[in-house]
Amino acid sequence: MSSYMMYCRAQAAECARRAKLASTPELATERRNLGLRWLRLAEKAKTAAFGRTREPATPAVQAERR
Repeated sequence: MSSYMMYCRAQAAECARRAKLASTPELATERRNLGLRWLRLAEKAKTAAFGRTREPATPAVQAERR
């Protein structure tokens, strides 16, 4: 898990905690929605990390490594 993904999840957890402590229902809803946005960012970070591929080295680069 990437550090960015962990950061997003931590922010979502903090939003959920603050939603429970909110003084008004509107504020609780706003914080819950913010937490959901953080979770979506975490999911995007997860899919982006797995979508990366490493380009194969060209024959010239492979020859230099030997």
